[in-house]
Amino acid sequence: MYYFHKKAKKEKIKFIRFNETTKVSFRLKKVFVLFSVFACGGGCIFTYGLYKGKYNLNIEYVRDMEVTAHRGSSIKYPENTMRAFREAKKEGADWIELDVQETKDGKIIVLHDKNLKRITGIDKKIWKASYEEIKDFDVGSFLNEEFKDERIPLLEEVIRWAKNNNMKLNIELKPSGHEKDLEKLVIEIIKDMDFTKDCVLASQKYEVLENIKNYDKNIKTAYVMSIAYGDLLSFKAADQFSIEASSINENLVKMLHREGKHLYAWTINSEDGIKKMLDLKVDNIVTDDVVLAKKIIYTSKTSNLINEYIRLVENLFQ
Repeated sequence: MYYFHKKAKKEKIKFIRFNETTKVSFRLKKVFVLFSVFACGGGCIFTYGLYKGKYNLNIEYVRDMEVTAHRGSSIKYPENTMRAFREAKKEGADWIELDVQETKDGKIIVLHDKNLKRITGIDKKIWKASYEEIKDFDVGSFLNEEFKDERIPLLEEVIRWAKNNNMKLNIELKPSGHEKDLEKLVIEIIKDMDFTKDCVLASQKYEVLENIKNYDKNIKTAYVMSIAYGDLLSFKAADQFSIEASSINENLVKMLHREGKHLYAWTINSEDGIKKMLDLKVDNIVTDDVVLAKKIIYTSKTSNLINEYIRLVENLFQ
Protein backbone atom coordinates (compact mmCIF):
# COMPACT_ATOMS: atom_id res chain seq x y z
CA MET A 1 0.00 0.00 0.00
CA TYR A 2 2.96 2.24 0.63
CA TYR A 3 4.12 1.75 -2.94
CA PHE A 4 0.67 2.25 -4.42
CA HIS A 5 0.17 5.52 -2.53
CA LYS A 6 3.57 6.75 -3.63
CA LYS A 7 2.72 5.99 -7.24
CA ALA A 8 -0.70 7.67 -6.98
CA LYS A 9 1.01 10.84 -5.77
CA LYS A 10 3.60 10.46 -8.52
CA GLU A 11 6.38 10.43 -5.95
CA LYS A 12 9.61 8.70 -6.72
CA ILE A 13 10.95 6.03 -4.40
CA LYS A 14 14.71 6.17 -4.37
CA PHE A 15 16.73 2.97 -4.52
CA ILE A 16 13.61 0.80 -4.57
CA ARG A 17 12.32 -0.74 -7.77
CA PHE A 18 8.61 -1.49 -7.59
CA ASN A 19 7.53 -4.48 -9.59
CA GLU A 20 4.08 -3.70 -10.94
CA THR A 21 3.68 -7.22 -12.25
CA THR A 22 3.66 -8.73 -8.73
CA LYS A 23 0.63 -11.00 -8.45
CA VAL A 24 -1.03 -12.54 -5.47
CA SER A 25 -0.73 -16.32 -5.65
CA PHE A 26 -3.80 -18.44 -6.28
CA ARG A 27 -3.28 -20.27 -2.96
CA LEU A 28 -3.18 -16.98 -1.05
CA LYS A 29 -6.32 -15.82 -2.80
CA LYS A 30 -8.03 -19.01 -1.74
CA VAL A 31 -7.06 -18.40 1.87
CA PHE A 32 -8.44 -14.85 1.68
CA VAL A 33 -11.73 -16.11 0.23
CA LEU A 34 -12.11 -18.82 2.86
CA PHE A 35 -11.29 -16.38 5.64
CA SER A 36 -13.88 -13.92 4.29
CA VAL A 37 -16.53 -16.65 4.22
CA PHE A 38 -15.74 -17.71 7.80
CA ALA A 39 -15.66 -14.09 8.96
CA CYS A 40 -19.02 -13.41 7.31
CA GLY A 41 -20.63 -16.52 8.80
CA GLY A 42 -19.08 -15.93 12.22
CA GLY A 43 -20.15 -12.30 12.16
CA CYS A 44 -23.74 -13.27 11.45
CA ILE A 45 -23.75 -15.84 14.28
CA PHE A 46 -22.09 -13.40 16.65
CA THR A 47 -24.50 -10.57 15.75
CA TYR A 48 -27.46 -12.88 16.33
CA GLY A 49 -25.97 -13.81 19.72
CA LEU A 50 -25.73 -10.14 20.66
CA TYR A 51 -29.32 -9.59 19.58
CA LYS A 52 -30.51 -12.50 21.74
CA GLY A 53 -28.54 -11.16 24.71
CA LYS A 54 -26.17 -14.12 24.84
CA TYR A 55 -23.05 -11.98 25.15
CA ASN A 56 -22.15 -9.22 27.55
CA LEU A 57 -20.73 -6.26 25.59
CA ASN A 58 -18.69 -4.94 28.49
CA ILE A 59 -15.19 -6.38 28.53
CA GLU A 60 -15.04 -5.87 32.28
CA TYR A 61 -18.54 -5.73 33.72
CA VAL A 62 -18.17 -4.89 37.41
CA ARG A 63 -21.13 -5.92 39.50
CA ASP A 64 -22.10 -3.77 42.43
CA MET A 65 -22.87 -6.72 44.67
CA GLU A 66 -21.15 -6.62 48.05
CA VAL A 67 -20.40 -9.38 50.53
CA THR A 68 -21.23 -9.30 54.24
CA ALA A 69 -19.46 -11.64 56.64
CA HIS A 70 -22.16 -13.12 58.88
CA ARG A 71 -20.98 -12.61 62.47
CA GLY A 72 -17.53 -12.20 60.97
CA SER A 73 -15.70 -15.13 59.42
CA SER A 74 -17.75 -17.55 61.50
CA ILE A 75 -16.99 -20.87 59.81
CA LYS A 76 -13.41 -21.18 61.04
CA TYR A 77 -13.41 -18.59 63.84
CA PRO A 78 -15.68 -17.95 66.84
CA GLU A 79 -18.64 -15.80 65.86
CA ASN A 80 -18.92 -12.14 66.88
CA THR A 81 -15.33 -11.96 68.10
CA MET A 82 -12.49 -9.66 67.10
CA ARG A 83 -10.66 -12.65 65.60
CA ALA A 84 -13.64 -13.41 63.35
CA PHE A 85 -13.83 -9.76 62.29
CA ARG A 86 -10.12 -9.52 61.50
CA GLU A 87 -10.22 -12.68 59.43
CA ALA A 88 -13.28 -11.46 57.52
CA LYS A 89 -11.31 -8.38 56.58
CA LYS A 90 -8.45 -10.56 55.30
CA GLU A 91 -10.90 -12.62 53.26
CA GLY A 92 -12.13 -9.52 51.46
CA ALA A 93 -15.52 -8.88 53.07
CA ASP A 94 -17.11 -5.52 52.27
CA TRP A 95 -19.30 -5.53 55.37
CA ILE A 96 -19.42 -7.35 58.68
CA GLU A 97 -22.72 -8.30 60.26
CA LEU A 98 -22.73 -8.41 64.04
CA ASP A 99 -25.30 -8.62 66.85
CA VAL A 100 -25.56 -6.27 69.82
CA GLN A 101 -27.34 -6.45 73.15
CA GLU A 102 -27.57 -4.35 76.29
CA THR A 103 -26.20 -5.63 79.60
CA LYS A 104 -27.68 -4.99 83.01
CA ASP A 105 -25.46 -1.95 83.48
CA GLY A 106 -26.22 -0.42 80.07
CA LYS A 107 -23.17 -1.57 78.11
CA ILE A 108 -23.61 -2.52 74.45
CA ILE A 109 -21.87 -5.82 73.82
CA VAL A 110 -21.45 -7.87 70.64
CA LEU A 111 -23.24 -11.19 71.13
CA HIS A 112 -26.00 -13.08 69.35
CA ASP A 113 -27.71 -15.21 72.01
CA LYS A 114 -29.72 -13.84 74.91
CA ASN A 115 -28.11 -16.50 77.10
CA LEU A 116 -24.37 -17.17 77.38
CA LYS A 117 -24.68 -20.94 77.70
CA ARG A 118 -24.10 -21.97 74.06
CA ILE A 119 -20.99 -19.83 73.74
CA THR A 120 -19.47 -20.02 77.21
CA GLY A 121 -21.13 -23.00 78.87
CA ILE A 122 -22.38 -20.65 81.61
CA ASP A 123 -26.15 -20.41 82.03
CA LYS A 124 -26.55 -16.66 82.40
CA LYS A 125 -28.93 -14.22 80.74
CA ILE A 126 -27.44 -11.04 79.28
CA TRP A 127 -29.90 -8.62 80.85
CA LYS A 128 -29.14 -10.06 84.30
CA ALA A 129 -25.37 -9.64 83.97
CA SER A 130 -23.15 -6.58 84.16
CA TYR A 131 -20.32 -6.18 81.71
CA GLU A 132 -17.79 -6.59 84.52
CA GLU A 133 -19.24 -10.00 85.30
CA ILE A 134 -18.97 -11.35 81.77
CA LYS A 135 -16.11 -9.43 80.11
CA ASP A 136 -13.54 -12.13 80.91
CA PHE A 137 -15.66 -15.09 79.80
CA ASP A 138 -14.07 -17.37 77.19
CA VAL A 139 -16.20 -17.16 74.03
CA GLY A 140 -13.85 -19.03 71.70
CA SER A 141 -13.26 -22.49 73.15
CA PHE A 142 -16.76 -23.66 72.17
CA LEU A 143 -15.45 -23.75 68.59
CA ASN A 144 -11.83 -24.72 69.21
CA GLU A 145 -9.49 -24.65 72.17
CA GLU A 146 -7.03 -22.49 70.21
CA PHE A 147 -9.47 -19.56 70.54
CA LYS A 148 -9.70 -19.68 74.34
CA ASP A 149 -8.43 -16.10 74.65
CA GLU A 150 -11.33 -14.56 72.74
CA ARG A 151 -13.61 -12.31 74.80
CA ILE A 152 -16.95 -10.55 74.30
CA PRO A 153 -16.18 -7.24 72.56
CA LEU A 154 -17.90 -3.94 73.22
CA LEU A 155 -19.50 -2.21 70.25
CA GLU A 156 -17.08 0.70 70.69
CA GLU A 157 -14.15 -1.67 70.33
CA VAL A 158 -15.45 -3.09 67.06
CA ILE A 159 -16.24 0.35 65.61
CA ARG A 160 -12.77 1.60 66.51
CA TRP A 161 -11.26 -1.34 64.64
CA ALA A 162 -13.66 -0.90 61.69
CA LYS A 163 -12.73 2.77 61.30
CA ASN A 164 -9.04 1.89 61.21
CA ASN A 165 -9.64 -0.81 58.62
CA ASN A 166 -12.20 0.89 56.35
CA MET A 167 -14.80 -1.72 57.17
CA LYS A 168 -18.57 -1.17 57.13
CA LEU A 169 -20.80 -2.68 59.79
CA ASN A 170 -24.29 -4.14 59.65
CA ILE A 171 -25.28 -3.82 63.31
CA GLU A 172 -28.30 -5.94 64.22
CA LEU A 173 -30.02 -4.92 67.43
CA LYS A 174 -31.27 -7.94 69.41
CA PRO A 175 -33.80 -6.69 71.97
CA SER A 176 -34.69 -9.06 74.80
CA GLY A 177 -37.57 -7.03 76.19
CA HIS A 178 -35.58 -6.29 79.35
CA GLU A 179 -33.26 -3.55 78.06
CA LYS A 180 -33.76 0.10 78.91
CA ASP A 181 -32.31 2.18 76.08
CA LEU A 182 -30.88 -0.19 73.49
CA GLU A 183 -31.60 1.95 70.44
CA LYS A 184 -30.58 5.21 72.10
CA LEU A 185 -27.30 3.80 73.43
CA VAL A 186 -26.34 2.31 70.06
CA ILE A 187 -27.13 5.58 68.27
CA GLU A 188 -25.10 7.58 70.78
CA ILE A 189 -22.12 5.30 70.24
CA ILE A 190 -22.12 5.47 66.44
CA LYS A 191 -22.67 9.24 66.46
CA ASP A 192 -20.02 9.94 69.10
CA MET A 193 -17.57 7.85 67.07
CA ASP A 194 -18.57 9.53 63.78
CA PHE A 195 -19.58 6.21 62.24
CA THR A 196 -23.14 6.84 61.05
CA LYS A 197 -22.19 6.90 57.35
CA ASP A 198 -20.41 3.54 57.51
CA CYS A 199 -23.05 1.42 59.18
CA VAL A 200 -26.63 0.30 58.96
CA LEU A 201 -28.75 -0.52 62.02
CA ALA A 202 -30.88 -3.61 61.51
CA SER A 203 -33.48 -5.52 63.47
CA GLN A 204 -36.07 -8.26 63.13
CA LYS A 205 -38.44 -6.11 65.18
CA TYR A 206 -39.94 -3.27 63.18
CA GLU A 207 -40.63 -1.17 66.28
CA VAL A 208 -36.87 -1.04 66.86
CA LEU A 209 -36.46 0.63 63.47
CA GLU A 210 -39.24 3.08 64.32
CA ASN A 211 -37.47 3.94 67.58
CA ILE A 212 -34.23 4.51 65.68
CA LYS A 213 -35.92 6.87 63.24
CA ASN A 214 -37.54 8.74 66.10
CA TYR A 215 -34.08 9.37 67.55
CA ASP A 216 -32.48 10.28 64.22
CA LYS A 217 -34.26 9.94 60.86
CA ASN A 218 -30.97 10.14 58.95
CA ILE A 219 -29.58 6.88 60.33
CA LYS A 220 -29.78 4.04 57.78
CA THR A 221 -31.94 1.09 58.82
CA ALA A 222 -32.62 -2.41 57.53
CA TYR A 223 -35.61 -4.61 58.30
CA VAL A 224 -34.53 -8.24 58.79
CA MET A 225 -37.23 -10.62 57.56
CA SER A 226 -37.44 -14.41 57.43
CA ILE A 227 -40.31 -14.19 54.95
CA ALA A 228 -41.07 -11.32 52.57
CA TYR A 229 -44.73 -10.78 53.41
CA GLY A 230 -47.19 -7.93 53.03
CA ASP A 231 -46.59 -4.55 51.43
CA LEU A 232 -42.89 -3.98 52.15
CA LEU A 233 -43.10 -0.38 51.05
CA SER A 234 -45.50 0.33 53.91
CA PHE A 235 -42.59 -0.15 56.34
CA LYS A 236 -41.49 3.47 56.13
CA ALA A 237 -38.89 3.15 58.90
CA ALA A 238 -36.94 0.62 56.82
CA ASP A 239 -34.45 2.14 54.38
CA GLN A 240 -33.27 -1.30 53.28
CA PHE A 241 -34.39 -4.90 53.61
CA SER A 242 -32.48 -7.99 54.72
CA ILE A 243 -34.47 -11.04 53.63
CA GLU A 244 -33.91 -14.79 53.88
CA ALA A 245 -32.77 -15.94 50.44
CA SER A 246 -35.56 -18.44 49.72
CA SER A 247 -38.13 -15.60 49.82
CA ILE A 248 -36.36 -13.49 47.20
CA ASN A 249 -37.54 -13.42 43.60
CA GLU A 250 -37.08 -11.19 40.56
CA ASN A 251 -40.25 -9.16 41.14
CA LEU A 252 -39.27 -8.42 44.73
CA VAL A 253 -35.81 -7.21 43.72
CA LYS A 254 -37.16 -4.99 40.95
CA MET A 255 -39.83 -3.52 43.20
CA LEU A 256 -37.35 -2.56 45.92
CA HIS A 257 -34.84 -1.20 43.41
CA ARG A 258 -37.51 0.99 41.83
CA GLU A 259 -37.97 2.56 45.25
CA GLY A 260 -34.21 3.05 45.69
CA LYS A 261 -33.95 0.46 48.46
CA HIS A 262 -31.12 -2.07 48.78
CA LEU A 263 -31.71 -5.75 49.36
CA TYR A 264 -29.52 -7.99 51.54
CA ALA A 265 -29.91 -11.76 51.02
CA TRP A 266 -29.11 -14.05 53.95
CA THR A 267 -27.53 -16.48 54.85
CA ILE A 268 -26.11 -18.05 51.67
CA ASN A 269 -23.22 -20.51 51.78
CA SER A 270 -23.63 -22.56 48.60
CA GLU A 271 -22.31 -21.87 45.11
CA ASP A 272 -25.74 -22.35 43.53
CA GLY A 273 -27.34 -20.01 46.06
CA ILE A 274 -24.79 -17.28 45.48
CA LYS A 275 -25.11 -17.59 41.69
CA LYS A 276 -28.88 -17.35 41.98
CA MET A 277 -28.60 -14.11 43.96
CA LEU A 278 -26.17 -12.79 41.34
CA ASP A 279 -28.73 -13.49 38.63
CA LEU A 280 -31.45 -11.80 40.67
CA LYS A 281 -29.15 -8.77 41.15
CA VAL A 282 -29.48 -8.42 44.90
CA ASP A 283 -27.23 -5.76 46.41
CA ASN A 284 -25.54 -7.68 49.20
CA ILE A 285 -24.95 -11.33 50.07
CA VAL A 286 -24.74 -12.22 53.75
CA THR A 287 -22.65 -15.36 54.10
CA ASP A 288 -20.53 -17.44 56.44
CA ASP A 289 -18.19 -18.23 53.52
CA VAL A 290 -16.73 -14.93 52.31
CA VAL A 291 -14.03 -16.61 50.23
CA LEU A 292 -16.55 -18.60 48.19
CA ALA A 293 -18.83 -15.60 47.65
CA LYS A 294 -15.95 -13.35 46.59
CA LYS A 295 -14.63 -15.99 44.19
CA ILE A 296 -17.98 -16.41 42.45
CA ILE A 297 -18.59 -12.66 42.21
CA TYR A 298 -15.07 -12.08 40.90
CA THR A 299 -15.45 -14.64 38.12
CA SER A 300 -18.77 -13.05 37.17
CA LYS A 301 -17.08 -9.68 36.61
CA THR A 302 -15.30 -10.76 33.44
CA SER A 303 -17.51 -10.55 30.39
CA ASN A 304 -18.23 -13.72 28.43
CA LEU A 305 -17.72 -11.77 25.20
CA ILE A 306 -14.04 -12.58 24.64
CA ASN A 307 -14.32 -16.21 25.70
CA GLU A 308 -17.29 -16.79 23.44
CA TYR A 309 -15.59 -15.06 20.50
CA ILE A 310 -12.41 -17.12 20.87
CA ARG A 311 -14.46 -20.29 21.08
CA LEU A 312 -16.34 -19.29 17.93
CA VAL A 313 -13.13 -18.68 15.96
CA GLU A 314 -11.64 -21.97 17.16
CA ASN A 315 -14.73 -23.86 16.01
CA LEU A 316 -14.61 -22.20 12.59
CA PHE A 317 -11.00 -23.22 11.95
CA GLN A 318 -11.15 -26.74 13.35
